[in-house]
Formats: sequence, C-alpha cells, structure tokens
Amino acid sequence: MSYNYQRFRQDFKQKLEQINQNYTQIVFLCIGTNKLAGDCIGPVVGSYLSEIQNEFIQVYGTIEKNLNFSNARNVISNIYKKTQNPYIIAIDAALSNKNNSGDVVISSGYIKIGKALNKSICFYSNINIKCVVGNYYNTQEENLKELKKVSLKDNLLFAKDISAEIRNVLEKSHIYV
Repeated sequence: MSYNYQRFRQDFKQKLEQINQNYTQIVFLCIGTNKLAGDCIGPVVGSYLSEIQNEFIQVYGTIEKNLNFSNARNVISNIYKKTQNPYIIAIDAALSNKNNSGDVVISSGYIKIGKALNKSICFYSNINIKCVVGNYYNTQEENLKELKKVSLKDNLLFAKDISAEIRNVLEKSHIYV
C-alpha cells in the first residue's frame, strides 16, 4: 500500500480550516471492529487519537471499545445529546471498485457505514476519511473475503500513518498542543 500522505495532510488541513467558533468540539468517529483485519483501521486510529489530551477533542471508537454498525446509532445519538454543535470527523475502512488499496479519500457530507456487507447507516459528518483497504465486489460474501484477506500488519501501519498525519495537522492548526 502506498499513499501520498502530503496530499492527505493538505486535504485534511484545508477541510479543518472550515472550523469556526460555532463548533463546541471536534468529535472523531473511528468506525470499525478489531475482529476483522480489513475493518480495524478506524479503531486503531481511534486508539492513537485517544492519547490526545484536549477537552476540545473527543474520540469514539478504539481497539478496546469499537464503534461499529451495531452501536453507531446509539453513539451518534448520545454525541448530539451531550454536545451542542460538534464538528464530526468520521474515519472508516473502505473497499473500492478501483485497484487503489492504500488510498485515503477525503470528502464531506453524508457517509454510509456497513455498505460492503449490505448493511447501511447513513449520517452526516463534516469530514469523511475513507481508508481504502481492498477491492469492492458485488456480493457480501466476496467483500467479507476481501476484508479477511487484508494484511493486519499493513493496516496497522496504515492506521499509524493516518493518525500521525491527523495529529500533525491538529498541532500545526493549534487545535491541540
């Protein structure tokens, strides 16, 4: 896997610059499970980001406490109950119908989780970070096989790099010290 992390850093910084005084917290939703190598990027990134000591930043989804399809609705609902106007950044593994494993896709707006396994929860986030870990197929069975064959070692390194770039941008943006 390879990715131009400089481009990711620039894209993420540009999106983060849209934060204004109306947002009360930055909330990272690190989606996935530690039970499947291909879906562990979110929780691993969440574990790294949870080391940040800053009251302005909250992290949901770690290796110890996954944020996944089964609990996402409750977690998101609770965030909106506890936080008036959160700036939400979702991080999730993704399969792609192009051969672009290792790419990081940044977007805004609605994000669907569980799509590869024919499940779907859709919610709004200010920044979506999708980490492409393999190829997307037309069936749930093939997608599950793809997620199972993803290298855990590669995904741990991928998550570590993504976390480092996010922290780098937050530090340089003076959002966390």
